[in-house]
Amino acid sequence: MRKLFQAYRKVSLLKKLLVAMIVGILLGAIFGESINIIKPFGTVFLNLLKMAALPLVLVNLISGIASLDDPKSFGRIGGKIMVYYFATTAIAIILGLVVGTLFKPGVGFQLTGAEEYTGAIETIPSIGNTIINLIPSNIFEALTAGKFDQIVVFAAFAGIAALLLPEPHRSSVKSGVNSLAALFNKMIGIIMGYAPIGVAALMASTVGTYGSSLFGFLAKYLGASYLASACQILVYIIFLYVFTRMTPGKFFKKAAPLIVTTFSTSSSLAAVPVNLECADDLECSRSVSNFTVPLGSQVNKDGNGIMLAITFLFAAQCAGADTSIPTLLKVILISLLLTTGAGGVPGGGIVTVAIVVDAFGLPLEVVALVSGIFTLIDVVFTTLNCLGDLVGTVIVDRSEKRYHKKHGTAVPIQETT
Repeated sequence: MRKLFQAYRKVSLLKKLLVAMIVGILLGAIFGESINIIKPFGTVFLNLLKMAALPLVLVNLISGIASLDDPKSFGRIGGKIMVYYFATTAIAIILGLVVGTLFKPGVGFQLTGAEEYTGAIETIPSIGNTIINLIPSNIFEALTAGKFDQIVVFAAFAGIAALLLPEPHRSSVKSGVNSLAALFNKMIGIIMGYAPIGVAALMASTVGTYGSSLFGFLAKYLGASYLASACQILVYIIFLYVFTRMTPGKFFKKAAPLIVTTFSTSSSLAAVPVNLECADDLECSRSVSNFTVPLGSQVNKDGNGIMLAITFLFAAQCAGADTSIPTLLKVILISLLLTTGAGGVPGGGIVTVAIVVDAFGLPLEVVALVSGIFTLIDVVFTTLNCLGDLVGTVIVDRSEKRYHKKHGTAVPIQETT
């Protein structure tokens, strides 16, 4: 038994996760919904990741900003990553509209008999309210409620304040948050030891519950979603090669643990620790990734953009509503606003879907239908969101290294655990 355990420990985490995912798929296919009896093992894994993700995001973001050489570096990195995030999300929304127009998932579909959406429908937030809601009036309340968008803003301000501190205070703060970052990174390492069990349980319950929906009445909706996601991944590959000359093979080999994690958890926030480790494997400086990855988990929602675009077309085609160019332009703008700062938790996208559908006066029955297969698309869109964060991190990191090489300055490096 001891030799078996030692042999198991020598197997890479990626191989363990891949085997666990395959085992989970097989269990779900064989036992169907009855396999949900093991779902609590997956929920435990998801909760453990979320437990560590909040403090990890907080201290790593502060640590990453505080470790930059000067405030100009923060502005330069922040500007680059925000341009990337908004650009890729806009592209994703446009891809969703194009593919949705080609597939026509709602043409000929009858909505009679579907349940009405019963969730709370919010109004479309203004740009001013969006900014206001990002700033916490009470950081302890934000921490207790798990408001990651507000926590990210607070951490960014704290990091900037630390960056502006005179010595020796700056070094003291930097040393303290670096130690805390090392602590929570070690905690993640412990949690990932349990990951294969959690991944197998989550995949089994997902396939057991929703597997048959792949061949149901929303096949065109699913097909359009998956094709648009594949096109978006191609956009990532092009960006990656153009700006870094990195090959797809190298990137996806290092990103494989992230893909397995997002497929099993459907949570951008839970995947933050794994995303940071993948950035390490891709030789990204933590002074960059500690800022770009947590920020991306909140503001970079390419998958959500695709979902909103295709769901709008699905609802509009079902109802025979207007899908002219001016209307589609309005969809793009509203979707960009709603995806920025959207929560990175499983199922959170349904709320934004309801807002868009209601905003254009379309049948809310569509939201109930999409909710029924949301898990099948959520795993793909979450993976897309997190891959986009990682690609953006690599691009900005390589850009920063070229900048420092050109100006003959040292690249700020943080040790990883």
